[in-house]
Amino acid sequence: MRFLVGLVVAGVVIAQDLSVSSNWSSSSTSADSRSVREGYANDAAAALVKNIAPNGSLTNTTDSQTLSSMYTVLAMQDALSGNTTWKAAVSNSKTWIGQTDIYGNGTAGSKRTNSNGMQWALAFYYAYKAYGDSAFLTLAQNTFDTTYGDYITPSVAAAKHGGPGRNISFNASSCFDSTAGGIFWLPDVPDNPQIQADAVGPFAILAGLLYEETKNETYKTLGLQSVQFMGGLLWDAPNNMELGVYDVSACIYNTGQSPGLQGWYIYALSIFANITSDSGLTGRLRTAVSTAAHTTAWTEPDGILLDTQTNISSDEFDDKGILVRALSETIRRFPTAGDLVQFIEAFLTVQYNGATKNARSGSSYSSVLFGPPPAEFSNAGNLVALDVLNAAFDMVPKNSTTSSTGSSSSPSTTAAGSHSSSTSSSTPVGAIVGGVVGGVAAIAALIGAFFWWRRSRRQGGYVMREPFDGDKPNNSSYENSPNAPAVAYAVEPFVASSPGPMSSPQFNESHTTGLSGIQSASTAPSSNSNQLRAVNAVPQAPTGYSSKLARMNAPPPPLPRGTSSPSAAPLTPPASDSSQGAEAGSNAQQQDIPTLVGRLVNDLLREHGTVPPQYEER
Repeated sequence: MRFLVGLVVAGVVIAQDLSVSSNWSSSSTSADSRSVREGYANDAAAALVKNIAPNGSLTNTTDSQTLSSMYTVLAMQDALSGNTTWKAAVSNSKTWIGQTDIYGNGTAGSKRTNSNGMQWALAFYYAYKAYGDSAFLTLAQNTFDTTYGDYITPSVAAAKHGGPGRNISFNASSCFDSTAGGIFWLPDVPDNPQIQADAVGPFAILAGLLYEETKNETYKTLGLQSVQFMGGLLWDAPNNMELGVYDVSACIYNTGQSPGLQGWYIYALSIFANITSDSGLTGRLRTAVSTAAHTTAWTEPDGILLDTQTNISSDEFDDKGILVRALSETIRRFPTAGDLVQFIEAFLTVQYNGATKNARSGSSYSSVLFGPPPAEFSNAGNLVALDVLNAAFDMVPKNSTTSSTGSSSSPSTTAAGSHSSSTSSSTPVGAIVGGVVGGVAAIAALIGAFFWWRRSRRQGGYVMREPFDGDKPNNSSYENSPNAPAVAYAVEPFVASSPGPMSSPQFNESHTTGLSGIQSASTAPSSNSNQLRAVNAVPQAPTGYSSKLARMNAPPPPLPRGTSSPSAAPLTPPASDSSQGAEAGSNAQQQDIPTLVGRLVNDLLREHGTVPPQYEER
């Protein structure tokens, strides 16, 4: 019994990473209905759309990240609300991309980056999903094909050279053999060794979305490799954060971190954890989410998101929106993960309350979520607000007229898709629920082992050994070996098919891989015995190293302050004993196990005055 109690306590400790902080209590709930939230979101979008120029750019910027994010949030608002309000505005983006290289930054002579291209590709995909315009799907696929030209395949990584068009001296023994799934940042600079998370992340996300749309296994394989790369060389294991830049020639990384970088990784993890049901990916997702909301590197003590100065993103204000977008996707894909959903909803509600109560003036918003409201309209402010407002109304079911989302202290059985409750509490419900789940799984396993032993002793007089002594599973998941995934998926370069239909420079024959022309799954994921090697002790970049070529002399900020420990993946109950011939008395006792376990769960929950929320599929 002492051993059982220890397991329950340990389960609670592990689950505390997803407990709602008491510092959020004053702002982690909201009674605003879905219609109120949609009203805020629609008004903010209408104010922003007024500033779109006839050529598809914004009146005061042509920046690729800003424009791609704008079209993304407009299309997503329509997709989530079931409307086509912004169809004309989003469709007009074709005017801009028809005369502008999406890999550039909207100005003549700007560097072409895969970050720009892939963020535009995501905007194309969201437009396709919102309006069913297959031209947008083709744009997304062709952009994916183009960027694949700078993708590092397992064979290239194993051969320890830079692939087609690369002229770099690699430090193969230190890191290059672990770069499979990475993407070179600059497609036109053959001696640039940088790989950036804001290119790899969108590539992995789009790969997952295209796999779901087409069922082409190649997209799945490529996306998984990129997720593994982000969890390897780009993962800061001591701090559980995603790094921004890796130099595969010098084997050094940029230490700048931001909510946007963490967001790209969380977004990709949520998609592939959902697609594969892989417990290692799910465990890493929980860890990354916990760190994203608890870290002081980009959150205030009350949970409100801050801008960071990392020299990685062109638009630091938009990094907050990327993280919010990723968290919103996570709860859409895991609506029944009680502690995870409750934690994310509380955090997103903090951002919603900040935007609507502190940073709003009419339909204008400040990009600083804790305020004050803007003196005049700001495109940047409304862009950030739209991600927050879209996420906020999507947390409430469409058939609901009233709502309260965020942390709760009372049970709540809701309509499909709702994860809401009525009041705020400092009780760490996430910790209780997670701990109970872990404890119940362990208790069930031990009780099953006890009855097996009892039956065996009656039949053969065997002596029971120490419970589970030395029986730890051989688990090679991310949680046990963060930089060495259990399976390294392999895919080889494709033979180029016909060129893409567009005339822009990024779609010429020299860059086209022809992936979107494949009609069936041509390359299924395969096991690879050469797993990615852990690289935890790589040297940091010297002062002056930065991800943006225009700011190479800017010193990177130090690693972020301390963060909470990672949460573990949920325990899986062992399979029950199905042997025939057990004694009748033993069978009767086994049938009482659910009752015993249920009683234990209720006793634990009554001690805290709460029960876990119940969630249904959307």
